[in-house]
Amino acid sequence: SGMTLKARAAIMFKFHALVDAHSTELANIIVRENGKNLAEALADVAKGNETAEWATGLPQIAAGRQLEVSRGVTCQETREPLGVVAAIVPFNFPAMVPMWTVPISL
Repeated sequence: SGMTLKARAAIMFKFHALVDAHSTELANIIVRENGKNLAEALADVAKGNETAEWATGLPQIAAGRQLEVSRGVTCQETREPLGVVAAIVPFNFPAMVPMWTVPISL
């Protein structure tokens, strides 16, 4: 992607805020479609949104690290985009599991 890490983090901030603002509506959809009670559905949305919130901080750690592991030997950690991302989601966690994977991949 041609987007900077900062731009992608801004999208995650917006996504997190939208999920937070519409959490009750999202939970009610889960109740209707999956048969969960409202408390479970709200927890499903909230737990997934925690990961989206964590993903907003990825620009601080995505730059990687460089460590001198012994004299004259350096290990470097780099993160590079790989391409398309997919998530197989169980029917009983329709909000939480996708939000465990997709925000981090973006």
